[in-house]
Amino acid sequence: MKALFTSDIHASDSHLFSMISTAEKETVDCVIIGGDIIPHYLDDTAKFGMLKAQAEYLENVFIPVIKDFKDRADVAIYLDLGNDEFKYNRRVLEEYNGRLFNLIHFSKYRLTEDVDIIGYMNVPPTPFKIKDWEKPDSVERPCVYTNGISTRGYVSGNGVMEEVVLDMSSNDSIENDMHELSKMVDRPFIFISHSPPYKTPLDVLYDGRNAGSISIRSFIEEWSLKGLLIASFHGHIHESPQRSGEIQTRIGNTLCFNPGQGNGKGAEFRYVIFYLDKGHLQISPP
Repeated sequence: MKALFTSDIHASDSHLFSMISTAEKETVDCVIIGGDIIPHYLDDTAKFGMLKAQAEYLENVFIPVIKDFKDRADVAIYLDLGNDEFKYNRRVLEEYNGRLFNLIHFSKYRLTEDVDIIGYMNVPPTPFKIKDWEKPDSVERPCVYTNGISTRGYVSGNGVMEEVVLDMSSNDSIENDMHELSKMVDRPFIFISHSPPYKTPLDVLYDGRNAGSISIRSFIEEWSLKGLLIASFHGHIHESPQRSGEIQTRIGNTLCFNPGQGNGKGAEFRYVIFYLDKGHLQISPP
C-alpha cells in the first residue's frame, strides 16, 4: 500500500487542491490528513460568525472536492478536525463517515491486512482561542509549554460559541485518553496524532521551545517497546522541520514524522509518502 500523509492543510487555501493533485500524481492508495483542514483565511470572519463559516466551508468546498476526487480515484481517506476547528462542525463530516472518508479521532480501522490505523486529535493547551480540542497533558504535568498559552477561549459543544476556562487539574487529560486508546491496540498499527511527541525534532516552535505532548510521547514509547507501533505521524507545529532541520525522529524502534506545513498564499505544500508491505514501512520523501 502506498499512502500520502499530510496535516494542517488549513495553512493555505491552496493546500487542499495541492494535496489532491499530489495524491493523483503519486497514484497513492490512501490519503491521511492529521487534523486542521479548514483554511486560516476564515479567521477574517467576525468572531461569532466563525462557527457558521467553518461549517459552510466543509459543506460547500471541502466535501465537494473530496467527492470529486473519490469519483476519479479509488483512494481510502482518513482524516479529522484539529485544534483550529470547532468540534460542533464535526457533524458535517460525520454524515459522510464510512463513505467518503473515515474519521480517525479516537478510532481504529484496518489499514491493511496486517496493520491498523489509530487516530487522536487533542492537543495540550495553546495560545489560541478555540479550545474544543485542548486538554491538560496530565494532572501532574498539565502543560509542558507554559509561556504564552491561554486557558481562556471558546468551545462549541452546544452549537454556539461559549466562553470557557480550561481546568488544568482535570482528570480529563491526554494522559488518561492514552490509557483508553491503548485498550484498542491488539496488533501492529500506525498512530496519527495531531500533537507531536514532546522534546523531539517534531515539536519545535519558532523560538526554539518544545510544545508537544509528554503523554503522547509516553504512548509511543510504550507501544514501540511492545513492538506493535510501526510509525507515528504528526502535525500541529508547522514550523518544526524548519527550526529543527528534521521531519522525522526515532523513539525506541518507532519512526515518527512531522513533515510540517507551508504557511500562507503560494506556500509549499508539505507531505510524506510512505509504503506499507506486510507490516514493514518505507518512506519516500517528496
